[in-house]
Amino acid sequence: MAVYDRCHLPTVTSQWKALKSELSEFIEDTSLVEAWDVLHSAGRLFWKVTGIPLQLLAFPTVHKHGERYALHGCIRSQRNCGGKCCIISQKQM
Repeated sequence: MAVYDRCHLPTVTSQWKALKSELSEFIEDTSLVEAWDVLHSAGRLFWKVTGIPLQLLAFPTVHKHGERYALHGCIRSQRNCGGKCCIISQKQM
């Protein structure tokens, strides 16, 4: 996520939009996976406002994002990726 965040600087506004998006997805597909995603987004918004990394409590989503980034350079699902991801090599981290 740190690599992704360097590419896509998180702001309070972007985190609020992400939370609203995840809430919409949860309403459409009420599932445990979507609940973890909502918790993760809420935690990232809380982190952006307070500096406390509460999003780490949503480990299933953190793990899922890490796997996606390692596989195709984006934490978003292929369905939701806007194609604006930058891939940074491990050497630049």
